[in-house]
Amino acid sequence: MADFAEPKDIEEAWRPLSPVETSRASYWIGAASRKIRRQWKDIDARISAGDPTADDVKDIVIALVIGILPGLENEGKKSLSVQAGNMTRSFTVEERRNEDRLHFEKWMIEIIEGSAEKAALPKIESPKPYGLNRIFPQWKDTY
Repeated sequence: MADFAEPKDIEEAWRPLSPVETSRASYWIGAASRKIRRQWKDIDARISAGDPTADDVKDIVIALVIGILPGLENEGKKSLSVQAGNMTRSFTVEERRNEDRLHFEKWMIEIIEGSAEKAALPKIESPKPYGLNRIFPQWKDTY
């Protein structure tokens, strides 16, 4: 099965990649595509049906890979510092272990599974608070 994205998609969304980065991007695109297929076994059939679209899944893969590629250069480092002239910038690198590099964000899951807004919301009924407006006149709520 084909991957859901290609290195050129990463370049279009982010920046031109070096040959080493292109090779890494190819691997991580494949890894992200496999992870999506493992978690949602019917994803290819659903993409063929149009929900979600192939572009939606491509967006997810691109976001996952762009989140990984810069961190590969900093593997094993806890903090970094960059200096240019009299300006210095220091930052702490996010600590992630290998098994959660391809972490699905909430928005990604909503695209694949459908957002909560499409789901039926519970209907809650309660008795009207007759007479409470006299007890609490500052309350502007009317039922």
